[in-house]
Amino acid sequence: MAKKRFDRSGSGPFVSSNPFADALANALGVEAPLSNERIPWKDDDTQSLEGGSKWVHMGFEKKGRGGKTVTVLTFQDPFVDSQEWSKKLKSRLGVGGSVDASEILLQGDVRTKAEGYLQSEGFKVKRIGG
Repeated sequence: MAKKRFDRSGSGPFVSSNPFADALANALGVEAPLSNERIPWKDDDTQSLEGGSKWVHMGFEKKGRGGKTVTVLTFQDPFVDSQEWSKKLKSRLGVGGSVDASEILLQGDVRTKAEGYLQSEGFKVKRIGG
């Protein structure tokens, strides 16, 4: 049974109106939230100030490169060292490439290999384009 509490307006005892919240709180051994309380949603995709965003946008281009194909990686976290990740990716995938501003350019279509490696390193990869 839900514990009687006083609501914040001071108008008297308050009993939670959601029996499911009460049952869950009872099973977990915690106090059920008041029905007028707003509990912030904690989502894995939200970025924290110290952790940064772990998203990588991955694209594919061949326009303006003489018909050569290039895989383009853009890290969404401004604190990620593009030079360091470029070295790691090029050695791991066995391809050439370069760093242009904040983008990493890898020679050839290595999207699936790069996606697998980045996901194993804890990044969330979003394919841009095709």
